[in-house]
Amino acid sequence: MQRDNSNLYRALLIATILLGIAVFFWGLGNIPFLSFNEARRAIPAANIIKDGDWLLPKLNGELYITKPPLLYWLSATLSHLFGMVNEWTARLPSALSAFATAMLVFVYTRRHYGAWAALFALQIVIANAGFSMLGRQAGIEMLLSFLCFSSLICAFKYTYEEVGRKWLLLSYFLLGLAVLTKGPIALLFVTLPLLICALYQRKPRLWQVLRDPIGWLIFLTVGSSWYFAVTWKMGYDIWQTIVQKDMVTKIYGNTGEPIYNYILWIAADFFPVFFLMLISPIATLRRWKQHEVTTSLLIGLLVPFLIYTAFSDKHAKYLLPVYPIFAILLGYKLSEIFHKAGNRLKKIILGLSILMPVGYALFYTFAEAKVFDYRYESLPLISKWFAEDVSHLPIYGYKHLDERLIYYAN
Repeated sequence: MQRDNSNLYRALLIATILLGIAVFFWGLGNIPFLSFNEARRAIPAANIIKDGDWLLPKLNGELYITKPPLLYWLSATLSHLFGMVNEWTARLPSALSAFATAMLVFVYTRRHYGAWAALFALQIVIANAGFSMLGRQAGIEMLLSFLCFSSLICAFKYTYEEVGRKWLLLSYFLLGLAVLTKGPIALLFVTLPLLICALYQRKPRLWQVLRDPIGWLIFLTVGSSWYFAVTWKMGYDIWQTIVQKDMVTKIYGNTGEPIYNYILWIAADFFPVFFLMLISPIATLRRWKQHEVTTSLLIGLLVPFLIYTAFSDKHAKYLLPVYPIFAILLGYKLSEIFHKAGNRLKKIILGLSILMPVGYALFYTFAEAKVFDYRYESLPLISKWFAEDVSHLPIYGYKHLDERLIYYAN
């Protein structure tokens, strides 16, 4: 596909990248943690720096190995470089992962679908409510999304562009890091879609992706390293409670939610471009099925979606790793409409597509602190009270302790 090197395109691309930087990085550490989950990610990093134990993360003085430690390691490393653990260093891994994911979306889309599709996909992923919000919070999901998406893209690059084996080995390495981020659930976003692609397309190179012994060795070495070290030190029994609470309960628990929740969440996060998929959906699907890469992207989107829909425990953030894939497909769909449109409609599309990231950049620059102040307005006062308290009495929470109190108490 030919590249569009017009001045308009370059101006829009530069503006979009700058807006993306604003969305993900502007005022990143200016407001206190917005949820207990952010504090859960910052406290173990602070404890790593304090006691030097990189193997066994701790939360409120207790062992905390519910999630693997890659995010804690990154946060602790950044905090060590910048001198302290704070909101900025705790959120920086997510922001860097979000920006890197957005740029990977652009590069991959441009290679397979052209310049305008790439620009639209970049704008769509930046102007995404869930993606931008989680890209600015201390959390596991954005790092997991970057690693799973980049692992899948490396595997696709090896398969469909027939590049060297180093891309396949890189895919396995990134998948191992993804397991070090949130556990074996990463396989649902990479290995399982690749298996379905291989069964559906019957492409020999896809089977090579799944059967590479060196690749699996790299994956197991990286992905299981921490689990093996913890088991060696603490014994096998340490994992029983975690498997029951963090895996079995979420899959088979009694807190089942409607199966359509994920559709509603995705529609809201991708509003308004989500509804592009309602334009000639049957014709679009038939056309896309003729293209191997597009078919693989569809499988990479639908397989995790269907599996997570069947799980009992549902949260919008769980499907974040498929958001970059959906952004690519929506960017491609919008480019198809754009290329067939008249001059007036083209101007409308270009105007609206750049206004979306502009709106998000303005929100995070000027409005975020005011909109969410109800979540944190008491925390500075609580932190001051803790600092002035000389009694050092034990602190208790009513029913459930918000981990932000632990963070700001220290």
